[in-house]
Amino acid sequence: MISKIKYEYLLGFIAIIWILFFAYVIQLKAGFSSLGDDGSYLYSARLLYFNHKIDNTRPLLISAINGFPYLFGFSNHTTVKFGIFINFLCWFFTSVLLFKIISKILNRKKAFLLSVIFIFCIGNLAHAFNFLSESIFIFMILLSIYFVSKYYETTKYYFITIAIAVLLFNTLIKPVSIGLALILIFFFISKFKRIIFNKLSFLLLASFLLIIYQMYSLKKNYGDFTISYISSITYYNYLGDKADCYKKGIEYLPAKTERSKKYGLLSSNEMKKTAENDFKSQFNNNTYNLFKAYLFCMYSNTHKGNYIVSECNNEKGTSYFNVFYFLFKAISKLQNILFTIFGVSLSFYCLLNFNKIDKFYLMNATFILYIFFISAISCFQCDRFHIVFYPIVLLLLLIFLKNIKNITNKYIK
Repeated sequence: MISKIKYEYLLGFIAIIWILFFAYVIQLKAGFSSLGDDGSYLYSARLLYFNHKIDNTRPLLISAINGFPYLFGFSNHTTVKFGIFINFLCWFFTSVLLFKIISKILNRKKAFLLSVIFIFCIGNLAHAFNFLSESIFIFMILLSIYFVSKYYETTKYYFITIAIAVLLFNTLIKPVSIGLALILIFFFISKFKRIIFNKLSFLLLASFLLIIYQMYSLKKNYGDFTISYISSITYYNYLGDKADCYKKGIEYLPAKTERSKKYGLLSSNEMKKTAENDFKSQFNNNTYNLFKAYLFCMYSNTHKGNYIVSECNNEKGTSYFNVFYFLFKAISKLQNILFTIFGVSLSFYCLLNFNKIDKFYLMNATFILYIFFISAISCFQCDRFHIVFYPIVLLLLLIFLKNIKNITNKYIK
């Protein structure tokens, strides 16, 4: 029994020591940040629990999770601390899920080593310190992948049912997850009848009905039957605005251009229509600059380090701060570049060799490419979007680790 659980305990020990060391040397405090999107998440939680309304950009489930302490009369301060605690739990259990998936494919020792690599990913840990949704979102994605791996281990279809339901629920954390759910459905479309009719089919129904309720609520309160307005707002203020600035030959400053300021005065319904019309117009009449802006967004999100680390200050005047501050910024930047290059390259390798690659890896490769390409509607996000596929990249590395193992075994024999 001890030998079976020691790696999980060791992961927990390493995680705690690493969190304490990481926070101490760069004086990173877990709490509410006025610089990021923390405010919008707190606002949506308050809107749900005090006004019984769903926010136009932050969906129902993330608002319900973050604002849970409000049910018991706790303050904003306690609510933020609770949300960050959930982030840390999700960050750690993401590493545990990664370990469990890999240990079934290779062995527990190699699974442990790859899980430790994830723990030492600067961007993933840093995001857990703020009142954001990335840690929960990533955990839900890997939880879905874990259930897919359980299906391949047992051939029980209800594991795919759970996996799809998890991604549908995750859509109410971040709407972009709807694409991941559709990808998973596509990969198992031939087995769909067995997936939707089994003892856990109620999970699919529950997730579907919750999404319908989200869309109905937005239609009722804001005018559109949609999951969220975040994609329209993001496109218009980033990709669309950058393309427009290229066309006009002016400097692009996110949310500070004249058209962005006017856009911010519109209602949610008007924002959505304006963004749709802008995309159609630019796609037809400003194609080159739109494509150029899209490539810029890819580059912008790939070559930067973690912004949360960048915002740390040497308030205590310690002699070692500058060393670790520079080191962690550099490592997070290098991790973003390498994980992106390896992730995209491995994914294309899988797709180009689809007839030789296991379906499990093909699905993960498609997940990575979907996240990579869809995230380019925004720019200046540093590593925020790409940390989502870091653990999936580690899963794709198994293709080569397995090949090395097979070649080594063959050579030894």
